[in-house]
Amino acid sequence: MPDKLAMSAVRRSNRFRVIMNLPLKLGWKDGTLVDISEAGVLATHTGVLKTGATIEISFVHENERFVSNAKVETCTVVGLGAGPGGATLYASRLFFTDLSDSARQMLQSLVGISETHPLG
Repeated sequence: MPDKLAMSAVRRSNRFRVIMNLPLKLGWKDGTLVDISEAGVLATHTGVLKTGATIEISFVHENERFVSNAKVETCTVVGLGAGPGGATLYASRLFFTDLSDSARQMLQSLVGISETHPLG
């Protein structure tokens, strides 16, 4: 048994559960934002995402567009035939990389991070 847990197995931050599921773009794929934290997102979508790949994610919340690159940490099947048109539905965990100042500010307002606890 290994002495250390893999970082991918440990929740890196508290999560803010989005009450309304928001439409999300994962690269060229359409998806749904399930939850969000200062570290990343959990999203459902059709079509597999390659683990380890970096993709652009974007969504609109209160007329503001959030855009960031994110690394695909996991991508698993959550429902055969559960997606649009009977497609396989996947759930992916993605971690933000290189947040712009505007994306960081929007994320802070979404997850309720105070100025005394800024994002790293």
